[in-house]
Amino acid sequence: MMLDDLRRSAFENETDDIEIEDDTFFIDELPRQERHFLGMTAVERMFLSIFFFMNVLVIGVALLLATGRLVF
Repeated sequence: MMLDDLRRSAFENETDDIEIEDDTFFIDELPRQERHFLGMTAVERMFLSIFFFMNVLVIGVALLLATGRLVF
C-alpha cells in the first residue's frame, strides 16, 4: 500500500513540473553541418580506408611470398 502511494506521488510530481509551451523547439529543425576530418567528407574517408586496407593486404602477401612463408 505504501509503495503504491509513493508511485502515485512520484508521477504527480513529474507532471506538475512540466510546462507546455506553444513555441516548441525541435532538434530536427536545426541546420545540419557537415563534419570534416582532415578536410575530407565521409565518402572520401571511406575510399581512403579501403585503399589503405588493399595496400596492406597486397604488401603483406608480397612479403610472405618473398620470405617463403606462403607457397602456392
